[in-house]
Amino acid sequence: MKDKWTAAMAGVLLVVSSPAWAESQGQQILQLQQQVAVMQGEIQSLIAVQKASRGSQSALGDLLNRSQQMQQEIRELRGELESKTHALSVAQQETNDKLAALSAAVASSGAATAVTASSTSAALLNQAPSSAIAAEASSAASSPVQGLGQADYQRAFDLLRSGKYGTAATALQDFIHKYPQSSLVVDAYYWLGQAQYVLGQNDAAIKSLSAAAQHTQSSKAPDALLRMGQIYQAIGQPTKARATFNRILKQFPNTPAAQKAQTQLQASGQ
Repeated sequence: MKDKWTAAMAGVLLVVSSPAWAESQGQQILQLQQQVAVMQGEIQSLIAVQKASRGSQSALGDLLNRSQQMQQEIRELRGELESKTHALSVAQQETNDKLAALSAAVASSGAATAVTASSTSAALLNQAPSSAIAAEASSAASSPVQGLGQADYQRAFDLLRSGKYGTAATALQDFIHKYPQSSLVVDAYYWLGQAQYVLGQNDAAIKSLSAAAQHTQSSKAPDALLRMGQIYQAIGQPTKARATFNRILKQFPNTPAAQKAQTQLQASGQ
């Protein structure tokens, strides 16, 4: 009887304690699940941070590469700017020299005429501005020349003397068109070529000077050829320059222009 009672009590205790044990195990499992969830969240955060870090490093690398490329472009642009600035400075100085030389040559013609002594004109064509001014001071006086359309020619020439080369070139062209038979046409072609040369219109200048050079009896012819040869040299056509200088020596051997042409040929090794 006692054994049966003991067995019964044990069964009662087992029944009573089983729910409590199960509840305890459930709580532990829940706690573990919560801890796992927290750890998974931390892991996801770490992964996100790592990805963001890699992205930041990649973006930083791209930014650095772009910065280096921009610095290289800046250096190239700076070099190009310096080169163009130097070229512009050289071109401006050449233009100033042309203007000064032409102004000195024009001034020698006087208010009433556009004709200067041949020796003075040839010397001025190949001298620096300062030398041209000095030569002008001691040049021979010009002699007045009359011709058809003198008033129109004088107005065009006055524009040239005042430095209005573009307007003067137009006026000289109008004069040539209006008075093709005038004795002043050769002078008009000569000064038109000079104005076009100052304006940088080299092809047009050569054409105008060539027209003046065709009048071989004019004192302007050898000077026009000399300027043509110098323009050919300036624009990188040495063969045409030498041919023009040799033409001066052949057609006008005893002129100051011929002496200048000989000097030019010697300087170029001919």
